[in-house]
Amino acid sequence: MYQGTSPTSTGTSAQAVRRAALVAALDVVDGGPEERFERITRIAREAFGVSGSFLNIAGAEVLTIKSQQSDAVYGPTIPLEDTFCGRTLDQLGPVVVPDARADARYADMPMVVEDPNVRFYAGVPLRVGEDHVKVGTLCLVDPQPRTLDDDDVALLEELGVWAERELATGADEDRLRGVLAGLQPLPVAVPGYRLGGMSVPHGVVSGDLHEWHLSGTALHLTIADVMGKGMAAGLLAATIRGALLARPDEDPERVVAALDEQVAPDLGRAESFSTMFTGRLDPASGQLDFVDAGHGLVLQMRADGAERTLLSSDLPIGLHPAGLSRSTGSLVLEPGDVLVLVSDGALELWDSTLTSLSRLGALWRQEPDIDAFLARVRARALEHDPGDDLTVVVLARD
Repeated sequence: MYQGTSPTSTGTSAQAVRRAALVAALDVVDGGPEERFERITRIAREAFGVSGSFLNIAGAEVLTIKSQQSDAVYGPTIPLEDTFCGRTLDQLGPVVVPDARADARYADMPMVVEDPNVRFYAGVPLRVGEDHVKVGTLCLVDPQPRTLDDDDVALLEELGVWAERELATGADEDRLRGVLAGLQPLPVAVPGYRLGGMSVPHGVVSGDLHEWHLSGTALHLTIADVMGKGMAAGLLAATIRGALLARPDEDPERVVAALDEQVAPDLGRAESFSTMFTGRLDPASGQLDFVDAGHGLVLQMRADGAERTLLSSDLPIGLHPAGLSRSTGSLVLEPGDVLVLVSDGALELWDSTLTSLSRLGALWRQEPDIDAFLARVRARALEHDPGDDLTVVVLARD
C-alpha cells in the first residue's frame, strides 16, 4: 500500500500543457454526468462504505468533478492546486491517507480544516494514451479516520483501470487531430520576409512541431522532431511546445538549456528524444543566431544559386550529457536568401539522404511561392509516402 510522499506541485507547465491537450481530446469534461462514470463511483462508494467517491478530470489549473457520489454536492470545478487529487497526480501509484489531521503533509489543507472536513482519503491516478499521461483521479473520502488493507487497495486500482478504459473510449480521432492541430503557430508578419510551414502526421497526430513567434521585432523560429510516431510522440511534442512558449523572449542557447533540464527527463522516461533547431532572427540585419540540437536538417539557399546544409555537432534533447554546454551558430540571410527547415520525414520523399534537401531546394526554385511550394511537397508525399511525420518550414527574405 502506498502512503504517498511529501506533497509536490501539480506538475510543470509543460506537463500541464500535455495533460490539458489530452483531456481536451478525450472530450469528457463538458456535458454533465454520464452513467458510464456514475456506475464506477457508485460501486466505489458502496464497496468501501465511505461518505464520498469522486472521479475527477485534471486540467492545467482546474479539477473537474466528472462524477460524484456523496450527500453534499461539490463543484463542478475546483482549483487543482492544494487538493488531495492534485497531489495524487504527482505520485506513481495509489495514495492512502488514514488520518489527514494527524499527517503534517495534509493537516493544513482547506478541505481538511474546513468543509467537508476530510480525515480519510484514498485515490489512484488515471492514465490514458500510449504515454500513460495522468489525466485525473478516482478517489474516496470520509470524515472519519480509517485504513485500507492490500486487498482494498487492489480493488480501488481495478476500479481505476475501469475508469481509464471508459475515458479512453472518448479519444475520438478527429477531435484529437483537431486539438493538436490547434497547437500549430499562428501567422506572423515580418516586414521584408515571408514565412510559412506545414506538418503532416503519419498517423492521427504528429511527433513533429514547428513554432514561431515575435518578441519585439525579433522572430523566434523552431522545428523539432520527437523520436517515434503516434499519440506518445504527439504528446511529447506538445510538452516541448509548452516549454518553448513559456520562454518567449530568451535567446536560443538559454531556451535549449532549459529544455535539457525540464523536458529531457520526460523524454528519458518515455525512452525517447527530440532533435531541435531553434533560432532568433534580427530582421533588420538578417542575422539568425541558433542552436542545433542534433537536428541538422536546415537548407540555406542563396540568391546567387549557392546552397549549404547546416549540420549539427550536438546531441538531441534527452541524450545530451547534463551540464555540458551546447554549440551555437549564426548565419545571415541576405536579400533573396531562403531557409528551408524540415523533419526527417522530408528525406523519405526521395532517397532518405541529405540529397533530398537539394531536391526540396529545386522544388522551391521552380515554385518560389510558399503556399504553392508546400502544396507541391504535399503532392510528393501522396505519391511517395514518407512513412513518417513530415514537417517543412520556409523562411524567405524578399
